[in-house]
Amino acid sequence: MKRRTFSDLKCRTALRFFVIGTLWSSTLVSCQVTNEKPFGNEVEAHAANQVEHQPLLDSGSWSFAIGSRMTIDPSVFPAADSGFFPDGHISVMDIDGDYYGFWGRHRSFRSISDTPLLQNHAGSFNPPNHVLGGGAPNEGPSNGFNDGGMWLIGIRELTDGRLAGFFHAESHWYPRSEMGWQAYKSIGVTYSSNNGLSWGTPQLLLSHNQPKGTEPKWSGLGDGCVIYNHLNDKYYCFYTPATGVTAICMASSSDPNGNVGSWQKWYNGAFSEPGIGGLQTAISPLSANPGANPSVHWNDYLEKFVMVWHGWDGKLYIAASDDCEIWEQPRLLLEDGVKAWYPNTVGYTSTTGGQSVTLYYGYDFQEDGRRTMAYRTLSFQKD
Repeated sequence: MKRRTFSDLKCRTALRFFVIGTLWSSTLVSCQVTNEKPFGNEVEAHAANQVEHQPLLDSGSWSFAIGSRMTIDPSVFPAADSGFFPDGHISVMDIDGDYYGFWGRHRSFRSISDTPLLQNHAGSFNPPNHVLGGGAPNEGPSNGFNDGGMWLIGIRELTDGRLAGFFHAESHWYPRSEMGWQAYKSIGVTYSSNNGLSWGTPQLLLSHNQPKGTEPKWSGLGDGCVIYNHLNDKYYCFYTPATGVTAICMASSSDPNGNVGSWQKWYNGAFSEPGIGGLQTAISPLSANPGANPSVHWNDYLEKFVMVWHGWDGKLYIAASDDCEIWEQPRLLLEDGVKAWYPNTVGYTSTTGGQSVTLYYGYDFQEDGRRTMAYRTLSFQKD
């Protein structure tokens, strides 16, 4: 697989840097998760949040700068989905010199372009219809897994040429017209033999220790991303439970294909709980700024994994790690209006990047949930 750099792509974007990342010291900070409810009541906070206090790393070895905001015209998307991107993780990968994008809502669309930049993918879904997901009709039925939809949150090309697609799934209560749109969330995997044009049978990978209840409420776990760590040949899934621990947690698998049964959740300082039904502990110190919908890439300029996510306070945060397990103290990345959510970073791909990457996110949210897709250049500097 050929990886192109930004100079290869000859991207010419006029930048005006106006935000500089603040250097942080290694002072110990409080890592207790607060019980603040997020916008839209999408997560029910719980008094018994568990926080694992890990060693804190000094994040003062690098800084960042953010360019001015640009936006993508919502009208370039299909009418039924216009104004609803981003709505979670967007995966971009290089397959034989072409860049494939996978856009999630309650289903996943595929796009193809000659660059990884999402502004060049928007409006060019290929095929025009979704390639994964979709939900049951208003009357149901519920299967307790993915009847409310599913969309991809991470993709990796396997050694046999197939794609492993990790997805966020939701199950609803019916009829929706009476029960509402609350969902029980989980994470699964599926595989494709035709570059994501179609996908095989969806399988459950990660679920909450509390099963789906009889009364509608936001529950389960999800709103995450999956990355393959080339340093130790493991997959890492970063996700947020909707009840109990309402901060970013993680699970890992050493199986080359990320198969069912191979995943272990991080709990009390080790990957010691089963992926399906096991307990979890929030990642410290990221839990100091609880939130969801992370995007993680390996940055070959910093030689670190870099994570961005939205906090329940409507702000974007950033942190880095040498190994995907021990994370530096989080920093405020961006505050753009009342609510900035669903951040994604794209460099060479959505999981790799260099000194300059592009940050995408949703802002200017309306009462009906529609939002504007914004993007800025995010540049790093070693100090």
